[in-house]
Amino acid sequence: IADEAHRRGLKVAAHCHGDTAVNAALDAGIDCIEHGFMITEDTVRRMVDAGTFLVSTNALTENWDVSGHSKAMQSKAAETFPKAKASLSLAIEAGVKIASGSDAPAIWHGRNAEELVVLVKRGMTPLEAIRAATVMGAELIEAPDLGRIAPGMLADIVGVPGDPLTDITVTQSVAFVMKDGKVN
Repeated sequence: IADEAHRRGLKVAAHCHGDTAVNAALDAGIDCIEHGFMITEDTVRRMVDAGTFLVSTNALTENWDVSGHSKAMQSKAAETFPKAKASLSLAIEAGVKIASGSDAPAIWHGRNAEELVVLVKRGMTPLEAIRAATVMGAELIEAPDLGRIAPGMLADIVGVPGDPLTDITVTQSVAFVMKDGKVN
C-alpha cells in the first residue's frame, strides 16, 4: 500500500499501537502513525530518523470516560493510558514530527482543542501545540498553502478570549471563526 501510494505521490497513515505494530509500519514506509500508544525510545528514534509523523490523539487518554464500559475495558484503559501518555512525552522530547488529530468519535468534532491542552501537558510549549494543529498538519498532508497566516495562503482563523501562548486552554473557547475572509 505504501509503495503504491508513494508512486502516486500520496502519503499513508497507519492506525497502530505498540512497538511491534509501529515498527512494522515503519518497515513498510508508512508516513504517519495514528496513535502510536505504548512505543518506546528505540521506536521513537526510528520515527525521528525516518521523518515519520505522529498523530497521537492522546486527549482520549485524559477525557474518555470509561466508567460505563466493561471491567475488562476499564482495566485495559488503566494499563494502557499511562503508557500512552509516557510515549507521547518521549516522542515530543525526541523531536518526532507531531500533528494534531481528534480520533473522532472518541473525541467529538468541535472538541479538537482538547488535544492541544494535552500536547502541552505532555511537554510541548503552547506555540508547538498550535503549530501541531496548523503548520505541522499542513506539512503532513503536503498542503503548503495551509497552516500559516500570510499573503497568498488559505488561512481560516479562530479568535479566542486570551493569549493561548500563556494559557493553551483558551483555545477551547472559540469566540469567532473567520473562514474564507468572512467572520462566521
